[in-house]
Amino acid sequence: MPALSYDVDFYSDEFILDPWHHYAAMRALGPLIWLPRHGNYALPRYHEVAACLRDPKTFSSGQGVAADKTACDLMRGNSIASDGERHKAIRAAMAAPLLPGALKDVEPLVEALAEDLIERLIERGSFDVMADLASHLPLTVVRDLVGLPDFGKENMLRWGAAAFDLLGIQNQRGQAALRTFLEQRDFISKYAKREDLKQGSWTHRIHTLVDEGALAAELAPFCIRDYINPSLDTTISATGQLIWQLARNPGEWEMLRNDPTLIGNAVNEAVRLGSPIRSFTRHATRHVQYGGHAIEQGSRVMVLYASANRDERMFENPDAFSVRRHTRGHLGFGRGIHMCVGMHLAQLEMTALLKAMLPRIERIEVGEPRVALNNTIYAFAALPARFERCTRPAPLEKARQAGSDESAAILEATVLERQEVAQDIICLTIGSDESESLPQWTPGAHIDVHIRPGLVRQYSLTGPFGSTYRIAVQKEMNSRGGSTELHRKFQPGSKIRIGAPRNRFRLVESARESFLFSGGIGMTPLLAMAWRLHELGRAFAWHISARSRARLPFSETLDALPFRDEIVLHLGDQQGRGSLDPEAILRNASPDCHVYVCGPRGYMAFVEEAAHRSGVPAERFHQEHFGAEIDASGTPFTVIAKRSGLAVEVGPNDTILTALQRAGVSVETACQTGVCGTCLTKVLDGRPDHRDMILTDAEKASNELIAVCCSRSQSRILSLDV
Repeated sequence: MPALSYDVDFYSDEFILDPWHHYAAMRALGPLIWLPRHGNYALPRYHEVAACLRDPKTFSSGQGVAADKTACDLMRGNSIASDGERHKAIRAAMAAPLLPGALKDVEPLVEALAEDLIERLIERGSFDVMADLASHLPLTVVRDLVGLPDFGKENMLRWGAAAFDLLGIQNQRGQAALRTFLEQRDFISKYAKREDLKQGSWTHRIHTLVDEGALAAELAPFCIRDYINPSLDTTISATGQLIWQLARNPGEWEMLRNDPTLIGNAVNEAVRLGSPIRSFTRHATRHVQYGGHAIEQGSRVMVLYASANRDERMFENPDAFSVRRHTRGHLGFGRGIHMCVGMHLAQLEMTALLKAMLPRIERIEVGEPRVALNNTIYAFAALPARFERCTRPAPLEKARQAGSDESAAILEATVLERQEVAQDIICLTIGSDESESLPQWTPGAHIDVHIRPGLVRQYSLTGPFGSTYRIAVQKEMNSRGGSTELHRKFQPGSKIRIGAPRNRFRLVESARESFLFSGGIGMTPLLAMAWRLHELGRAFAWHISARSRARLPFSETLDALPFRDEIVLHLGDQQGRGSLDPEAILRNASPDCHVYVCGPRGYMAFVEEAAHRSGVPAERFHQEHFGAEIDASGTPFTVIAKRSGLAVEVGPNDTILTALQRAGVSVETACQTGVCGTCLTKVLDGRPDHRDMILTDAEKASNELIAVCCSRSQSRILSLDV
């Protein structure tokens, strides 16, 4: 008996824009249906789809996975359209850098970039999820890992979308995609040679495998193409679906915030509901019976992932989004030997975004999505959104458990230039080892500099922001080794290990008026802010204080800045300290102005008090601390390292950190100056003497955490969970 027909154009605009009632109707007809518009069978239910994907001998991919013969013949031979030894060889060549162990190397970078992105989007207000959020990590991280030359990198998204259009039928979209696909194939044949590709990248590695005899040369172009086409669109689609579902289900978002262990469920649930791949096809190698219906040998079968993932026979309340649903059985990443090779990377990127969002965002607001018209990918083309910052941020300990602590990625870079920019102050210009752009940064950001093992210091990025890194380093008279060694060690050509940019001192770009106050070396982050405000055409004034012109960083180039008229100098050897009167400056400022200050602690306290007297609200006053000024000395006390079973004496000039390390107790640390939060440790008993600059006043009052790199104890005994 023939299968029941469902007479619809699966690739029409109408179906793509509103597919869900069609899928339900298909499932209601039975486990096998006939689509007369396309001359294909279709499997709409979960169990039949899963069984099909697990049986490549019966349901072959080697004859192509598109919905018509033209595209099947054209795209045959890559990883998703091959069987047997060919598929095994391509899959083995591609898989290594995409396995969970290998991805551990890029995880810190992905998380740092995610945190920076989420902070920027919160500050921005309204944004588009698809253009500004969902595509950011794939385009920033994945595109660089693939390693194509510039033209290829710039066109990966367009090529990927065309490939998925082509994997449908030869409608208008499919025909237009053919031209783009041929452009991509021509590019790979001409410009994806070893010398064109980024050293150490995924695509460059393919050539190495050919040299080693681990991969046949004729398979290399297929591997390179497969790194390009599926690596962006599917993740972008799933990420858009994730934000859409969390916004539409505020109770689920609140549940996730209260229990970050549900992050994995949320990611998988978004992939299940969104099902980025609507359908691929298989060819039946034999007659297959489904009850009273049969698929004839040689027939093409559409595997409807999107329908199967909402099958009520498999999933309770299948159209609902639930972070408590254990959905590892979903088919959004496929099943069997053709399961998505990049699934771990996609999950890593989406997980990083959620980890960054949980401690920062209280509510997600979205408008109506606009669905993209693509033959194979289901995704939003646009989704307007807004993030509402938490009024009561999640406790730091909880945020750290959720993975939101800013563990910096390690980037290998090179010192491109070294300049003396003032007395005892140098400026280092830093670039990538691979002549590729370093991650973008924003005004107010800083980086970790790994001067040597165990010695890490933070420096603000300065100058016009972008992909070039510049830091100014002042040699401190009482340096604990950082600035002195950095001055001595790094010259042009020196290799330097740095962290990805992090920003706790953000510029509010939408402010109508801004006031910048800097003291000495504190001008470095404010120079970047001034450049950005100038580029935006925003009103601002920058008051720079220094002991003398000779002690002022970049003094020789200051007068040539295009915003020199916005700068007021306050030099101690010319006008005296009293020449700066921030209260008088701010008294006549607009009511919604923002104030930024960076410099020595006394200087910042002076400006902060003036801002307070002038009526500047605390939420519009921003400051960047220099942790090196923290005094960690004091009365001796005893630390009980509870989990280690040790009592450790902390001397008058010790830090808790050094005392614990001396006793063999390991505590993760980075800045050692109380500004990064890496060493925050749970307090079990006793009264901490908080001297860090990372905990809020409320968090210090709770005495739940202590920064062991700089803080001390008010009580004779302090018990810690280490």
